[in-house]
Amino acid sequence: MKKITRLNYQLFLTVCVIIIGSIVVFCTILPSTMRYFFDNRIFNHIVEVQSQLGQEGLEKYNGYDGIYHILYSQLETNIDEDITEDLLHQRLMYKEFFLQMDDKAVAEQKPLGMYKYVQGHEVIYYVINTQYEGDILISYKIETNYSMLSNQLFMNVLMIIGITIGIILIIFYKWNARLINNLKDIQFKLDEIGEGNLNNPIKTDHYTAEFQEVMTSLETMRQKLYENDQVKQDMIHNISHDLKTPLSVIKNYAEGIIDAVYPYGTVEETAHVIYDQADRLQRRVQSLLYLNRLEYIKSQKEIPDTFKMKDLVLEVVGYMQDREEPLYIESDLDESYFLGDTEKWRIVIENLLDNAKRYAKSQIRIIVKDGVFSMYNDGPPIEASMNGSLFNPFEVGKGGVTGLGLSIVKKTVELYQYEITFVNERGGVTFKITKQIT
Repeated sequence: MKKITRLNYQLFLTVCVIIIGSIVVFCTILPSTMRYFFDNRIFNHIVEVQSQLGQEGLEKYNGYDGIYHILYSQLETNIDEDITEDLLHQRLMYKEFFLQMDDKAVAEQKPLGMYKYVQGHEVIYYVINTQYEGDILISYKIETNYSMLSNQLFMNVLMIIGITIGIILIIFYKWNARLINNLKDIQFKLDEIGEGNLNNPIKTDHYTAEFQEVMTSLETMRQKLYENDQVKQDMIHNISHDLKTPLSVIKNYAEGIIDAVYPYGTVEETAHVIYDQADRLQRRVQSLLYLNRLEYIKSQKEIPDTFKMKDLVLEVVGYMQDREEPLYIESDLDESYFLGDTEKWRIVIENLLDNAKRYAKSQIRIIVKDGVFSMYNDGPPIEASMNGSLFNPFEVGKGGVTGLGLSIVKKTVELYQYEITFVNERGGVTFKITKQIT
């Protein structure tokens, strides 16, 4: 089994690797960079001093600012015999340097040569100028504190780096603690939702923008789950209430037949009542199963067909119109094609027509035009209080009628990216199905 490491440990390990890697890089690159900077600074200073000298200023400025000058004649290979006490002392102290310098002076081909000689902890920087007024000018400076200065500068830089790393670690610790706390808050809220505790709103403030988005999404999810849970509870209540009546009738009338007591006079008539209630019960169960099946179909990737709505409407109206009913069903149908499975749309039209027949006084009008389906009935208007809940399962309608028909209609049309709305018109109600705007 793969070992799972905590996020804060992973972050800490990552930061440590970055810091250690940075220190190794600094300790590798920094000394050479500092030496280059230090050397370049001294060489530039010597060259600058050389550029300010004249023939008459060599003796005057010899030793000034720790820089000494020796003038070679182009016709001779020996150093000028005018040797000062400092120069004599230096010749005795740094014999090898002066021998090397003599050789360099004779062999120098470049206009300006820069060299460095190291003896113990001392470093001698010297510049050979082969174009100094026809002669060769050598200027040098002895740095006795080179190592000490270099080490001191290196330690100062390391101290600054150490302080910076310390500040970074403090900031990282606080940031990491806040990150972990935010993640624990998310875990706690998810655990609450997983346990079914949907009543506590999730606070979205006191977080960074990214975590606010996550907490807002969690709150939206909680609200939807809460609403779905309420719908489920209402459905369970309504289903139990809706099924209780036919079951009670079936049970009581069956007991009556067993006891030879016939509430409707004869056993045949009583059995017909039982049959009607069983048929009603069966239709309710079938509607529930179909509603649940729609939820499953919605999760599948179905490639919809197209069909001519006119043909389907005429077919459904043909077998649903009762010739003995005083209802006139009028239709105005164009050649529009709709997306979806014909049988599922058949159930949509059947449910809408069944609902219209329940409330219409004398007229139902079906119109299909430019890809829009509408069904009008001249029944009473729908109450404003039902604007947001009319298509919910088992919604109690006018006269206490409950059912699943309109809920099935809504879920079916949404399956094919359509939407259904209703509008109270003068003298009736119109249900309209239109394509969703994406």
